[in-house]
Amino acid sequence: MQVAVISSDTRLEEALRAAGLKVGRLGVESLGAQARVASPPTALVVDVRGQHQLPAGLAAFRRQHAGTGIILVASTLEPHLMLEAMRAGVTECLQDPVTPQALDQAVRRVLVDAVPEKIGQVIAFVGAKGGVGTTTLAVNTAATLGRTVTGDVLLVDLHMGHGDAALFLGVEPRFSVVDALENMDHMDDAFFRSVVEKSKSGIDVLGSSDRLSQTAADPQRLRALLDFALRKYRFTLLDVPRSDVAALDSLDIASSIVVVTSQELPSLRGAGRLAHALRTRYGGANVSAVVNRFDKRAEIAHADVERVIGGSVKHVIPSDYRAAVDALNVGRPVVFEKGPLADSFRALAGDLGGVVKHARQRPMGMLGRLAFRRA
Repeated sequence: MQVAVISSDTRLEEALRAAGLKVGRLGVESLGAQARVASPPTALVVDVRGQHQLPAGLAAFRRQHAGTGIILVASTLEPHLMLEAMRAGVTECLQDPVTPQALDQAVRRVLVDAVPEKIGQVIAFVGAKGGVGTTTLAVNTAATLGRTVTGDVLLVDLHMGHGDAALFLGVEPRFSVVDALENMDHMDDAFFRSVVEKSKSGIDVLGSSDRLSQTAADPQRLRALLDFALRKYRFTLLDVPRSDVAALDSLDIASSIVVVTSQELPSLRGAGRLAHALRTRYGGANVSAVVNRFDKRAEIAHADVERVIGGSVKHVIPSDYRAAVDALNVGRPVVFEKGPLADSFRALAGDLGGVVKHARQRPMGMLGRLAFRRA
C-alpha cells in the first residue's frame, strides 16, 4: 500500500485515487497492528477533524516506522494539537477545507522528500522490590553504553521524588524529571538541554526530584517526554519505580524491559509476578530478568531462579558489596573499574545494547559460565 487513509470521509480516499496514487483505508483501531507490520504504507493520512487529540496509537506507529510520512488533516491548527503532532512525528498538517490539490501536493512531498528519522532505543530497569540494586544496574549499563557507542546516552530517573541515580553518577541536578513533566507544553530542544545534566561519566542525566510530587505522573506527559528523548539519544535508559503505574504503563516505548531481582524468596516471587504482567502486556521477547548480587553457594540456585521467574536468566551479577559501596561514595560507576563485577555489567550492556563485546570473565565454575553465556 502506497498511501493509507484513516478517515470517515471517503472524499479524501477518492481524491488520492483520482491523482493516481495506490490508496487503502485503515481504522483507528488498526494503528496498533500496523505498528508491528513489516511493510507499512509510505504515507499515512490521518483525519482528526472534529477531534481535539491524535489517535492513541499514532506515536507508537511512527516510532516503529520512521520512514512513513504522516499527513494530518485538522479542522483548525490549534497550538496544543500542533505540539502534539510534532511530538508524534507528523510530517505535514492541512487545515479544513482541504482541496484535492492541497492533499495531493502534501502526500507527494512526503513520498519524495521524507527521510527516515533515526530513532533511539529505550531500555527500562524495574526492580522486583526495593533494595535489589535496580539503580546500580541502570547507571552502570548507561555508563558502559556511553563509553562504547557513537551517539548520546540519557539516563532518566523516573522516581518522582528522592531517587538516587544522579547520586551514583556524582551529579547534583538543578532540575528534575518532575520539572520536565510539568513543562511538556513548552518542551523544545533548548528547554530539554536546560533540564538535563552532563555527568563526569559522559552521559546525560534527568534526575529525580528532591521534593515529592503532589500528583502522580500523567501517562500522556510521560510518553511524550520519552518520545522526545528517543529522538535525541541513541540510548535512553530508565530507572523505573515498580509502584508507579504511570511509568509501567509507558513502557510500550521500550525495546528492552529488565526485571531486576535477587536470590531472596520475596524478591523472586515479586519478580515472577512482575515479569508475567510485563510479558502479558508488552510481549515476552522484550522482557528479561537479571539476578543481582548472585551467590553460587546460596541455597536458591540458578535453576530455581528461572523456575520461579518463569523464564531463562541470561545474566547474573556477582555480589561485591565493597566495590559497589566504594563506587557509590565517589560517584563513579563500578563499570570503570576492573574485576568480575565490572565485567558482568559490561556483558549485560553488551546484550541490551547489541554493540558491546563481552569482556573475558574470570573462572567462576560451571554455574557461573552458564549464567554469563550469551543467548
